Amino acid sequence: MPDSLPRPTTELFPEALNLSPKQREVLTAVQRHPEGAKAGTVAEELGMHVNTARGHIDELVNAGAVNVVSAPSKGRGRPSLIFQARVPDNKAVAEEYITLVEVLTTMLADKEELDDAASTKALEIGRRWARAAGADASDGALDTLFATLRDMGFDPATKPDSTDIELHACPFVSSGLKPSPFLCAVHAGFLQETSDDATSITLVPRQPHNVCRLKIKPA
Repeated sequence: MPDSLPRPTTELFPEALNLSPKQREVLTAVQRHPEGAKAGTVAEELGMHVNTARGHIDELVNAGAVNVVSAPSKGRGRPSLIFQARVPDNKAVAEEYITLVEVLTTMLADKEELDDAASTKALEIGRRWARAAGADASDGALDTLFATLRDMGFDPATKPDSTDIELHACPFVSSGLKPSPFLCAVHAGFLQETSDDATSITLVPRQPHNVCRLKIKPA
């Protein structure tokens, strides 16, 4: 019997479920109740008929976004149904990933200044990360770099008179904390792997105005 595999959490994100605007509205209402909510409660909060709310909830159940359980019985009659959101809290997931990254980088190199061995290790991790993510150098890779950085959460921006890219956010740090030099070197390795032979990408971390800068020049 083959080993069973856990379902990737990303499949539970609303973006992956292709929900309609109304389904998202109903899902948000269910999410406001950590212990679950009855269809009548959702209907009342959203100002819609209970049958309409129940119809949308059933669609969410079929989509795998909501779980349904029976409430504890309080006498005779059919037990009430309680609907619980299955989708994760994206912010909570991101914060846990950040914590894990911080712990791992601390164990790999708990230093403010990297020595040659740690720097080499970090760059190689970044290159392997890029290859595993399918972001290694290819024709047109530089053209998609901006979109890749945006989708990863770096909030990139450019200026009309420069080829440089400014990164206004970092997906690997908690608010008020700076990333470790090891982590910055990992990101530098990632970027190096995405550039082709004709282009040089240099990451300059922690510049004025709380940005990191990518200097992009012909190789």
